[in-house]
Amino acid sequence: MTRITALLVVAGSFRAAVAQDAWNFSNEIPCATAPVYGVPFNRCWTSNVRTFRVGNVQSWRLTYTDSKSEVAIGLYRLVEAHGVGGMSAVASSTAIDWIRTADALKNVTVGGGGWALSGSQAGDHYLTFQKPQRQCVAFVRNGPAVNGQLNWILGAAFCRESATPIPNSELQFIADAVQVRD
Repeated sequence: MTRITALLVVAGSFRAAVAQDAWNFSNEIPCATAPVYGVPFNRCWTSNVRTFRVGNVQSWRLTYTDSKSEVAIGLYRLVEAHGVGGMSAVASSTAIDWIRTADALKNVTVGGGGWALSGSQAGDHYLTFQKPQRQCVAFVRNGPAVNGQLNWILGAAFCRESATPIPNSELQFIADAVQVRD
């Protein structure tokens, strides 16, 4: 019986350790306190803090949904650096994979297909994709380098009911509106 109990304790400890290897957005916060602003949100969360080689990183998920559209914005911020260098910048060649795999955006990006890079401007990388009965756009922005260190990365995904693709001008408007508080 002692061996079974010890095995269960070890298995439980392993599960708890594995759970910290994932982003967990269970802490809902007032959207006005989030470090991202510029567009309306109706629900916002912070994640657990995760430890990486470069330091401790926290994420925020901000969402807006109505009957015809859905928006998710995700901010990944280095909250405690370990050494120098900061986070790795997202390049245009990796922007699609970054948006598709960003946990803070998955409530909008899951089920997306036809992913394409539509351009880059001023450090933002713009993407298009589709979901059933919805056209979608997304962008990823690297934060500014501070003392040679990248401290945050912002991503956003927007889908709405539409028979035609969302124009780049609308994506540019959203990208211009979304800002990060320092």
